[in-house]
Amino acid sequence: MPSDSIEPFVDNWAYLRAELGWLDRVLSLAIARQRQETKVVDRIARTRGDRVTSHWWKGLVTLEGETSYDSPAENPRRRSTLSKASYQQQLEAKIQVSHQRGILLGLPLLCHRLQLSILEKNLLLMALAPEISRRYARLYNYLQETEQAEATGLPTVDLALRLLCRTDAEWRSLRSSLTDDSALIKHHLLELRSPQTASLLAHLVKLPDPLVNYLLADQPESNVLESLLDPLPSSLSPPPSPLSLLPPPSQDLWAQLIFSPPLLTDLHHLCHRVQFGQQVNEDWGFAATEALTALGTIALLVGAPGTGKTFAARAIAQTLQTPLACVDLAQVPLEDALQLLQTIAVQAPMVLLLKSAHVWLSRTALLPPTVVQQFLALRQQHNGITLLSVHHKQRLTAHWRRQITPLLDFPLPDYTARLKLWQQAFPMQVSLNAEIDWHWLAKQFSLSGGEINAIARDAAIYAAAEASHVTIHHLIRACEMVKGKRGK
Repeated sequence: MPSDSIEPFVDNWAYLRAELGWLDRVLSLAIARQRQETKVVDRIARTRGDRVTSHWWKGLVTLEGETSYDSPAENPRRRSTLSKASYQQQLEAKIQVSHQRGILLGLPLLCHRLQLSILEKNLLLMALAPEISRRYARLYNYLQETEQAEATGLPTVDLALRLLCRTDAEWRSLRSSLTDDSALIKHHLLELRSPQTASLLAHLVKLPDPLVNYLLADQPESNVLESLLDPLPSSLSPPPSPLSLLPPPSQDLWAQLIFSPPLLTDLHHLCHRVQFGQQVNEDWGFAATEALTALGTIALLVGAPGTGKTFAARAIAQTLQTPLACVDLAQVPLEDALQLLQTIAVQAPMVLLLKSAHVWLSRTALLPPTVVQQFLALRQQHNGITLLSVHHKQRLTAHWRRQITPLLDFPLPDYTARLKLWQQAFPMQVSLNAEIDWHWLAKQFSLSGGEINAIARDAAIYAAAEASHVTIHHLIRACEMVKGKRGK
């Protein structure tokens, strides 16, 4: 479905109305089915008291004909007139377009922040509904056969599982979202209120009031969301600045880079483009030719964690005698992205490293492509280097991969490179056992440079705790720890 043909939600409330429309259809079917099974339709029609209170279900329950819906709780034969895109796909498309237009939607932002599943999102919606209209409380009471005056109107875990899950796998998945180690419970996004019975199915599901206020806000704010996920006061946990400046170190970083000669040549050339660009443009006459298309350089660094992308960026900044401006885009909320762009434009760092560049340059990126294009064009007008770092180039769309050059691959080190990395991983002050077989370590463990450095430090800590030299046993123990982390 082309994005230019999709209208965004006007605001957060327009989005909630769409979601509640889906919930209405789910409840309509559940009530109609329950009335048919318990044969209470005739009793409702006869009793004067029931006729007086029937206003709350009229317009929701369709007892005749076929009910139109797209519910995860039911999956009947689809009508031939339905479009190929499911309701959920259409909803996600509108959410994406809304985000691209800068329209903030509370529940989708929360789900994106915690990587919640659709089942978890629908559970939050189901618990939110009684905070919007008491009609949902009465519907829940009816479906739970708790229509007495003291009924709370909150859904039970059992009702949520019955309405939202189609299969045993979904039932197990949603139930696991209510355990102590799940995101919803760890971040106190759900309150499970226990009646006298100890069964989890009988627990009532309620949202805490701060979360309700956030989800119902006209303009949900990122700082409010973060305060919900991290309730510590800001004075105790001040938010770090997204853009950090790393000053050039005193030691020569280039001497510590264990890369192939072609990669080293490409990295040095990035420095040369800044160092000699003005001479070539002005003294050698390229400023007057069509060859001068851009002053700045934008390069893509591709490699697994620990392969030296950040280290190479620091070496480039050291050569140019400037701090390295560095930011991990995965740690920048969408609402703060525009402020970050403005900060970069004002500071205009000579060397800028953007980690997790796929956050802005992938198919699912929430930042509008036009904004990213304007940012890159601005950086190209500045005589500096912008380094975009990703683990896999496939995370970027083909459009961006074609546009950004050069692309520098940072492979995992081979045996020869690992041997050099092991031999330079320990400072001169460290006491090493002379019997350490560095060749065996390089052959036995396929590691990145970052992992080798981390292992060296852990091995030194093991040795210090035992008041001994660093031995092969300390190194093997530290290597096993890294392998264990990989397994997780």
